[in-house]
Amino acid sequence: MSYPPAETKTIMQKLIERSHIYAQNHAPTMTFSEGKALPEGSMPKVNVIISCCDPRCLPEEFFMLEKGFEYSIVRNAGGRANEALRSIICMDTLLGVQSVIVVHHTDCGLTHLTDTSIRASLLAKDPSLESSISNMEFGEITDIPAAVLEDVAFLRDSPLIDDSIPIYGCVYDIGSGLVSEVV
Repeated sequence: MSYPPAETKTIMQKLIERSHIYAQNHAPTMTFSEGKALPEGSMPKVNVIISCCDPRCLPEEFFMLEKGFEYSIVRNAGGRANEALRSIICMDTLLGVQSVIVVHHTDCGLTHLTDTSIRASLLAKDPSLESSISNMEFGEITDIPAAVLEDVAFLRDSPLIDDSIPIYGCVYDIGSGLVSEVV
């Protein structure tokens, strides 16, 4: 059996080293406690962006976002709204939500998978999982614009999100870098 050389760093060690470099120029942002101490209405509401966890889909980059309280990014496989709902509710309770933007992207991994194929993969690893995964849905996407419309409708129909909060949907093209509004 061969082992990696002793000087090989783990991914965690590399990330911690990067954080030390980042910290040299880090400017702390306001804490939530400091924000709560501000006069009523001084703290801006946040725009929540729901996006895929695909490392090629980075709203901070293609929307050219700056650090601060203006935007909160919620990521999950496929950028699906049902999995982001809890985060939206928490952000609305903490800061208030100004808008929600659902971002899906071209060549999403969930356009290459189905709920059935994911279940089969899990069962191949551990057949004892069958009863716990037989009805699970993983958010497969067969039509990207239709999935955006579905997610926007889910959020607009949710009694947990105030009707006054605008909800938008768009698609990021990983080839061109452009975003197009769907709804």
